[in-house]
Amino acid sequence: MRSSGPGFLTLDRFLARNVYVSGERSRPYRVEVLHRRGIDSVAIIPFFYQPRTGRLMVVTKIGFRPGLFLRAGLDVPLNDRRRYTRVREAVAGSLEPGDRGQRGIDARARAELLEETGLRPVHGRGIDLGAGFFPSHGQSTEKVHLRAYRVDPSSAIEPGGDGSVNESDSGSEAIEAGLLLKMCRSGAIEDPKLEIGVIRLLHRLKPGGGRRPGVRRRP
Repeated sequence: MRSSGPGFLTLDRFLARNVYVSGERSRPYRVEVLHRRGIDSVAIIPFFYQPRTGRLMVVTKIGFRPGLFLRAGLDVPLNDRRRYTRVREAVAGSLEPGDRGQRGIDARARAELLEETGLRPVHGRGIDLGAGFFPSHGQSTEKVHLRAYRVDPSSAIEPGGDGSVNESDSGSEAIEAGLLLKMCRSGAIEDPKLEIGVIRLLHRLKPGGGRRPGVRRRP
């Protein structure tokens, strides 16, 4: 079934020339660029410490992504027999056009966290995970902004979702941070937002050294 009407993405196709300092210009070449409605997006790393062990746990989202499911019918360059019916990924969401500045991004991050997991930050302010990054800078103008929030799983409510089918069909799961990174390296998790976010979170939380990644006692 083909869909029509306005969507979240816009595709620009145009011819471009590079202009150099000398004033010379390159030959024309074709460009195709995707834009999101709000241009950028935000990825959230919700975390808590396991009560008995003090291990750092990261809340991830599990859901269905139709685009990845279509890989089964494509002539992919590397044999991949997996059928992507369940994908582990970071809690994330697109920015809306009105989400401006750091406050707008923070507000959207908290809203997506509650919407997708039913969790709220224990503290109002999150942890700075550094600058955003471009997930596909050759084809898209999107920049992903990272936020981390400490959460309390015991206070979670039923996620409200955004009204979409796949949002209501999704769930969440907490994974120990060190195990999560191993899953990223093995391919069990294939979301760079999670890998980058958790690495940066461990760097921020880890004391001067000595403890192995993914383990931290309660302060």
